[in-house]
Amino acid sequence: MRQIVENLLSNAQIHTPPGTAVHVRVGTARVGAAGGAERSGRSGVSPPLPEGTAVSIVEVADEGPGLAEYDAAHVFDRFYRADVSRSREHGGSGLGLAIAATIAEGHGGRLELDTAPGEGCVFRLVLPVGPSG
Repeated sequence: MRQIVENLLSNAQIHTPPGTAVHVRVGTARVGAAGGAERSGRSGVSPPLPEGTAVSIVEVADEGPGLAEYDAAHVFDRFYRADVSRSREHGGSGLGLAIAATIAEGHGGRLELDTAPGEGCVFRLVLPVGPSG
């Protein structure tokens, strides 16, 4: 889980202007009827979790420029970089979010993104809460 959160924080630092506020929020919820994924402006690559599933949520939200719809639909694709002007040395390989999404899915969860141009990005790690003993 540390790798996912480190990736999200690193992306916020790299892809937002200096001085941009970044917020980290942690909480719990139950998955709604749409599984959290079918909302307008939200993207993710893993299947929605079943309605009623108890989940833990970690959000990394920035107040940066946000992403266009096309970029948001592809940020979890391997080797995709929304800013193609960035070299690999300054912008990464385009694997970080793909790996983070795969790790989340391996734990039964998902990684989601809410964004729009001019409205920042909210990356959300959603993990099912295991049965209490």
